[in-house]
Amino acid sequence: MHVHRYVIDENRRESGPARGVLHHMRRFLTVRRFEDGPQLFAGHLETIIRKPNPEFSARFHVGTAASETPFDGHLTILGSGIYWGTENGRKLAAWLTREERHPWDGRDLSVRIHNGRAYLSAWVHPDNWVRGEFAQWRSGSWLVSPLDHFYGPARYWHADVDRADLVVELPEGAYPVTATLQRQTYGRPKSRRRTESWVVNVESPNGIPNRRDRSGGWKGDRAYGFGVALASRRPDWDVDAKAAIAARILKDRADSGFREPQPTSGGGN
Repeated sequence: MHVHRYVIDENRRESGPARGVLHHMRRFLTVRRFEDGPQLFAGHLETIIRKPNPEFSARFHVGTAASETPFDGHLTILGSGIYWGTENGRKLAAWLTREERHPWDGRDLSVRIHNGRAYLSAWVHPDNWVRGEFAQWRSGSWLVSPLDHFYGPARYWHADVDRADLVVELPEGAYPVTATLQRQTYGRPKSRRRTESWVVNVESPNGIPNRRDRSGGWKGDRAYGFGVALASRRPDWDVDAKAAIAARILKDRADSGFREPQPTSGGGN
C-alpha cells in the first residue's frame, strides 16, 4: 500500500499570515494499493485558528460525480474551526443530489450565525434552483439578535462635507486625486446612541501605483479609488488627507513588496 501525504503551513507563505489568523494548516492524504495503482482514498483537512469573533458556521455539502470533492464540509466556532473534503464517493454523491434540472449542482445542508442573523440552507442547491422548487423556510435568513429586533440592524450613514483636488507626493513623482471628506455615522436606526468618525474617499483618475502585481500585468499595480480614515476634522483637513493617502499607499507597497511602478499600459514590475 502506498500512502502519500503533505502539509502546507499557510502562515509561512511569502505573503505572511492573514490578519487575525494564529494558525492555518492544510493537510492532504492519498492512499493507493501501490504507487501507480488505483486510488483508494484521497482527502484533505484544514485547520484554522483566528482571534475570536461572534460567528458560528456548520456545513455539509454533497456534490455530483463531476465534483472535485463530492463530499465536504466545515465546522467553525468563534471564527476558528476545521474544513474537510474527500474525493471518494462520486456515485453516491450523484445519487443523493440527482435532479434533472440541476445536473451539475450539489446540495447544501448548512446553518451559520453572522452579524446578528441566522442563515439556513436545508438540502437545497447552493447556486441555482427553480422558483418554487423548495419551501421558503429551507433557504433564508432571520434576525436573531435582540438589539436588531428592538432597534434595527446597525449600519453606517455617510454625508459628504467637503471636497478638494489634491496632489499626492510620492518618492517617484506626484499623483492628482480628488478627495471627498465624509462624516461617517454608525449606529442603529431606532437608537440615539451613534458614533461619529471622519473618512476621505479618494478618486485617482490615472491610478496610484501601490502594490506588487503578481498577476503578470493582468491586475495592474495601481489603486484608482479607496478610502482613508482621519482622526478628526480640522479646518485644513486637506493637509491631513494628503498625509493619510501617502501613508496608505506606502503601507500597501511595504506589505506587497512593491519596488518600481510599471507602465500604465501593463507589464510586470
